[in-house]
Amino acid sequence: MRLCRRNLRQKMSKAGAVLIALLTTGMAEGGAQKQDLWKFISGMSASLRSLSVTSLSNAPLSFKITRQNEYINFYNADDFKLDDGASITEIGLRLSKDNGDMAPLLNFSPSGQCITLDTVKMHFPQLVLTDYPQGRSENEVTSYTAPKDTNGQKVSFSFTVKKPDCLDSVVISAE
Repeated sequence: MRLCRRNLRQKMSKAGAVLIALLTTGMAEGGAQKQDLWKFISGMSASLRSLSVTSLSNAPLSFKITRQNEYINFYNADDFKLDDGASITEIGLRLSKDNGDMAPLLNFSPSGQCITLDTVKMHFPQLVLTDYPQGRSENEVTSYTAPKDTNGQKVSFSFTVKKPDCLDSVVISAE
């Protein structure tokens, strides 16, 4: 019985140490992902890998359902500021109601700083042109997509005709 209590105390103290480490580094609140855009993208890409309707409470952001259809739930999260002064806005998440039917898709808009294509290429050098304007609207986009990362996610970066030099939106998905 004493051996069992000692083992339990050791396990509890290890778990407590891990929890304290997470809280002091800010990772329990997703703080590590909020330092800058690139860390946010990396952290969200990793979390999307296992995100589903049933595991949404484990997401690094707090999502609220906004609408749904027969197959998909649509969620939004509140805008927030990154540690570098930029903001993440218009955060949307799509999750399949049936796991495996459709990969999670996260989209958002960075704001507060003009992020150029050259800056994006410094972090994602293997971008491929995946969409371009058709001449119908100044809201159409030119999009560049990076190859799948280690989490199996692709990241797409879009620039509008209206403001072609500054990043308008980012999409992260396995598809």
